[in-house]
Order: sequence, then structure tokens, then C-alpha cells
Amino acid sequence: MTRRRPVAFVVIAAVVAGTVAHFVSPGGSAAALCFLAGGLVAGELLVLRVEDGSALPLSYAVLIVIASSFTLSEYAFAVLGAELVSLALRLADRETGWQLTQLIERTAVAAATFGAYSAAMHLLDHREKVAPVLLSLGAAALAQVLVDATMRRVFHLGTPFSPRGRLAWLAIASSGMLMAIGYRGVGGEGRVGIWGPLLFSTPLLAAWYAFERLDSATRSYRQTIEALAMAPELGGLVPQGHSERVARLASAMGEQLGLPPSDVQDLEMAALLHHLGEVTLDEPADTTARSGQAEVAAVTSAMMREIRPLAAAGDLVAGESDDPKRRLAVQVLRIASEYDDLTARDLTPGDLALESLRSAPAYVYDERVFVALERVLREGANTGS
Repeated sequence: MTRRRPVAFVVIAAVVAGTVAHFVSPGGSAAALCFLAGGLVAGELLVLRVEDGSALPLSYAVLIVIASSFTLSEYAFAVLGAELVSLALRLADRETGWQLTQLIERTAVAAATFGAYSAAMHLLDHREKVAPVLLSLGAAALAQVLVDATMRRVFHLGTPFSPRGRLAWLAIASSGMLMAIGYRGVGGEGRVGIWGPLLFSTPLLAAWYAFERLDSATRSYRQTIEALAMAPELGGLVPQGHSERVARLASAMGEQLGLPPSDVQDLEMAALLHHLGEVTLDEPADTTARSGQAEVAAVTSAMMREIRPLAAAGDLVAGESDDPKRRLAVQVLRIASEYDDLTARDLTPGDLALESLRSAPAYVYDERVFVALERVLREGANTGS
């Protein structure tokens, strides 16, 4: 929603530039290229946000249109110009390193889009039939998915293949293909020109609005969870920042262990709220003892199970699961909490805390959990976090 002013500025600038280009070269493609380049910039500012905090730009749909209708030099000119303008508009948003990383990612996706479309059309002998054109456009969309996911993995930006992420990719790919068909037509028929991308961008903009509303609701939900997580800390029952630290550590360990994204999300919610039940007890429980931990876990899990989205996380707090991977998540939650108790509450040095946890009976923790903990702590130390 905060992008309205720069997006409006970009749209007006594109209309002005396109109009001037039309009068300078009435029969050329410069005017359409100006309009579509403006769409690229606007698409960089408007993104579909997914659960892991990453986002997919609407510009990916416009890339398919330009790649299928212009020469390589025109495509490169439009993409480079659009990326530089969008970079200038976003300079105040993030640090320079992040901006450079995103520029590299976008450039790679743009190159893959053009390369995949051109290669597919070449393999299909440039036949202007519905099936070859759709296959070529589909190849361009698939290349975007593969390259974007690869770049995100390389730069640790998150890979949006969650349920919401898959819907975002579907909206971008299908809209881009429709916009391209509307602009270029097939075999000289069905060409709507610049009105095609404008017309078929409507579903994509509707998807953007829906994603923005959903993201707002998700952020409100997250803020509510974080506020509840602070209750035991404000009551002096656990060290300040305990829940947030345990959530970060447990989530990172879950990812190291290859747990499904849904389990990692449940693990994070469980970590944030695993001490919440303690505030309801008449007398503070002795959480250094197993009996005290079990009492708090039982109360917390009962509260969480009353809220449907938190029911699965409540099972982790209670330590109840028949799924081997979920049982591994239960151990992750416990060891992350105990590690933070040792280091933050008891001020035990990290290496001694690890040694203390390892001295527990072998049946308490799976060796894979220790390996994940050590790896996360080592990587955190190397990055200074």
C-alpha cells in the first residue's frame, strides 16, 4: 500500500515517454517498449509476499511479454533501464548489499526468461501456432521459477515454495502468458497490442491486492503471537528475549534437519509460546525440573490447542507426535530452550552448555539434533549474529 505514490509516478512517466515516442516514431515499437518498461518498474515495486518473508515481483510477468515480442537489444535496454530506475526508487528501503544482490537476481531471471523463450521457439522452428507459442511462453515462465529459486538459495533469500508461494508463481506465470498472447497474438491473429497487457494485468493486480491484505493479516497474527510470548518475560518468569532467541535457534535447527516448512513454522510458534502457560499457574513452576517443565508444557499446549492455527504447534509443546520428523521437532524445541536457559539464565559459556546437554542420557536427544545445534551455533558465530 505504501507504494502507491512511486507507482503512480512511474505510470505517468511511462505514459508521457510512450506518447512522445509515438509521435517521434509513429510506426515503430518504441512507444510500446516505453509502456512495457514502465510496467517493469511498477512490477518491481509491487510484489506478492509469501509466508517466509520473501516476495515475488509482478515484473516477472512483464518480462515474458517483452521477451516474446522484442529483439535482444530492445529487451536488454528495457530491462536494464527498468532495473536501474526501480533501484533508485528503492534506495532508502534496504542496505546497498541487499540492493546489489537483488539486482543480480533480477538480471539472472531476465536473462533466463529471454534465453528459454528463444531456445524453445528455435526448437519448435518458430511456428506461429497456438501450441508452440504457448510451450515457448511456458518455458520462459518455468525458467523464471528455476533461476529465481536457485538465486534465492545461493544468496539465502528464502525459497517461496510454500502454498502461498506456489499460488504467487501461478498468478505471475499465467498472467504473463496471457499478457504476451494479448500483445503479440498468434500467427498474425488475436493481437490486441498494448491493450493486451493492460487488460490481462487485471487478474494479476487483483492477486497483488489479495496478497497484500493476506500479508497484513499475517503480520497482525505474528505481532499478536510475539506480544503473548512476552508475557512470561514481563512477569520475570524467564530471561528477557528468551522466546525470540529460542524461536530463531529452533527454526534454524529445523531447517538444518530438513524438516518441512510447515513443521518449521509450527516449531517457531511453539518456541515463541512454550512458556505461556506459566503465567496462569498460581505458583511459578520449577522449570529446571522435569516435573515443572511438564506442568508448564501441559498448560501451554492445552491453551494453544484451543486455537486451530496453533493446535499443531501445541502438540510440539506437549511433546506428542507419531510422526518421526515431528518427534525430531519436539527434541529441537526442548534442546533450544534448555540451551538458552543455560547460556542466558545461568550464564554458562556456550561450549560448556553444549557439553552439559551432551552429558544427558542418550535416550533424551537424537544425535542429529546435537549436530544441527552445533552447526547453527557455528554458522551464527561465523556471521557475527
